[in-house]
Amino acid sequence: MRTINFMRSGSSHKNYALRIGRYMIMFSGSCEDTVTVREPPAPPANRIVGGRPTTIETYPYMAYLVSHYTMRQKLLLGFCGGVILTQHHVLTAAHCLFRIINDTTILRPSKVDIRVGSTYNDRGGSVHVTSKIVVHESYNVPLNDVAVLVLSDSISNYRSSSVQPAVIPPGGYVVPDNASVVAVGWERTVANSLPLGLRHVGLRNVDRDTCSARWGVQGPDSVLCAALLDVGGAGVCHGDSGGPLVYNGVVVGVASFSRLDRPCGDSFYPQVFMRVASYTDWINNIVRQNQVKRSRSPNSTAAAHVNFGLMLLASIWIIYSKN
Repeated sequence: MRTINFMRSGSSHKNYALRIGRYMIMFSGSCEDTVTVREPPAPPANRIVGGRPTTIETYPYMAYLVSHYTMRQKLLLGFCGGVILTQHHVLTAAHCLFRIINDTTILRPSKVDIRVGSTYNDRGGSVHVTSKIVVHESYNVPLNDVAVLVLSDSISNYRSSSVQPAVIPPGGYVVPDNASVVAVGWERTVANSLPLGLRHVGLRNVDRDTCSARWGVQGPDSVLCAALLDVGGAGVCHGDSGGPLVYNGVVVGVASFSRLDRPCGDSFYPQVFMRVASYTDWINNIVRQNQVKRSRSPNSTAAAHVNFGLMLLASIWIIYSKN
């Protein structure tokens, strides 16, 4: 992976001063990324297999991930969803960052491209490359299936109608049993169909006891289950891993796994998501430990030795006032 020494930062700001001769110019610049955390609002009235087309403006925190792997000089690709946390950080599933070959060889990606700001996974918006991958230190398939990607540059059009940071719940938050939730993703509507535009599908949160009984194993507190039990025909499918499960506008789950030997949207086995509220502190710590701070441009340093003029003002405006 590449190491980047300086990049523009994210959402919070500090004031800066630059002295030129006897002049002092005050300006502000982004210096730190923070994750938005809040509880979901009260549930509204009841209202991606079996889903419907949607747009990126409805889910502007969505990201599409393409992982690049190399084996014997052959390029292999992996496709997943993700969630924008800050201008420099994206949340996804840990298993999206590994490729298992013949159950013996495990590959790590040489590069992960992230498309944001587009309803379509193959065009539009902007594409960014990761500079660092942070997989949960206790990840062990399928437990703790979460990871944070640190981007090599700032996300374009941040806080526009098509690019927004996701809201995640506070630590320990519990989604009510049988609550209406929404899964969002780009990939196949059936196992062998071609990818389409962004889609969303309504599901129900399945209580842990029922989910454990259906799977035949006791599920930990760190997972959420969702499905249309005994109805089927709705849910995540191949390539939707890492995408969000949303409850009243808050990302409460990260798509992790379902039964590979059953059709997508199976009516018996609930789909399993990592419960984001179990990882809120971990996510915040990773973001804090991997802040992306921009150093002053050499051009702006040289400009400090010239008179206070239009060229200097333009340089400062370009470097520090864009958000």
